[in-house]
Amino acid sequence: MAEIDTARATAFGGWAAQYHRWRPTYPQDAVRWLLPPHAARVAEVGAGTGKMTDRLVERGVDLDVVEPDSRMLDLVRGRHRFVRTHVAEATALPLPNTSVDAVVVADAWHWFPKAEASAEVERVLRPGGWLGCVWNLVAPEQEWERELHGLDPARNVAGEGEQEPLALLGLTRGRAERRAFPWTWWVTPREWRGFQSTVSRVALLPDDERQATLDAGERRVAAVCAATGRDTVPLRHEAVCLRWSPPEGS
Repeated sequence: MAEIDTARATAFGGWAAQYHRWRPTYPQDAVRWLLPPHAARVAEVGAGTGKMTDRLVERGVDLDVVEPDSRMLDLVRGRHRFVRTHVAEATALPLPNTSVDAVVVADAWHWFPKAEASAEVERVLRPGGWLGCVWNLVAPEQEWERELHGLDPARNVAGEGEQEPLALLGLTRGRAERRAFPWTWWVTPREWRGFQSTVSRVALLPDDERQATLDAGERRVAAVCAATGRDTVPLRHEAVCLRWSPPEGS
């Protein structure tokens, strides 16, 4: 397993409000697939500012939200006062044994120590429950989309998940399955700038380099808008989802 970049993993709380304002949400079809039928109690782990939390609340589940950064969790508490929130790590979930029907992780599983986190997931899941993970990945179709994301033209990012689902999760036990849900995010030049400002590799740049990067991205989106006669541009994505069930009888 690759070493976890702690500096990047803990940086997001410093711009929690901007992160929540500019980051996209998740398509409903993907959220539906991540949850077992008739799931009643669900834990969301590594919730950040609650983009997925909003979707889970819409589905009416009894929800525990776990996030190690209190700055990000404060935004969840401000919107959803009836949701139970916990400042805790994925490796020490503050939940009883066999207490939830699903554990959901949105764009965060890659930050966790896999063996320890999966052991905690297994501990808190009820029989028949599972772990559901999702990543919003870019799936560019146009050259300008690839340029915007700084991608090699030969690279198809969303299609890189051809590994076995267990391997993608960094696990060797249990059963996993994968499904992708295409969707399109329409953004203005200003919205793209806002989003880009929350990407850790950009946000952690020196001030002059960061501003130059943000300016260039905003100009590129504005140029596409001008060429197409629209106020927004379509950024193609896939919500890549994985479901993991622990070994039976473990």
